[in-house]
Amino acid sequence: MAQFATELFAHFVYSSKLSYHDLLEREEELKIFASRLMEDQGGEYLHFEALGDALRAQCVFSGYDEDLFHALCDALAPAMDDHVEARLLFVSKDLDHLHLYTISKGKWQESSLILPLGPIGKALAEEDAPPPKTPRKKKA
Repeated sequence: MAQFATELFAHFVYSSKLSYHDLLEREEELKIFASRLMEDQGGEYLHFEALGDALRAQCVFSGYDEDLFHALCDALAPAMDDHVEARLLFVSKDLDHLHLYTISKGKWQESSLILPLGPIGKALAEEDAPPPKTPRKKKA
């Protein structure tokens, strides 16, 4: 059974300047584009939910990889213009990291958060940590 380390929540918001017809057309194009992009990057179980002037998307990835998040933002950025913008939230399923992105007018911004461990989590992390390296003695 496959394991997925990352959950992605995406929120696309459309400009009120779009007509209803243009919004529907743009939404369909965005779904196709985002689906291909996410799948090409290893995303699985992609789900969309239309909400009138917004579109939600959700999928999972096998690893938690900031380079992957940046690649997705780079690929999405040209599609985010005066008529649509996006916010992405990548959540480590172990709840130790969060990465958030805003993509608007062809550019993206990043924010991240490392969630603190409690005493049990710290003890387990210390048990799993590799032993400290012993310094080498210099030859005289």
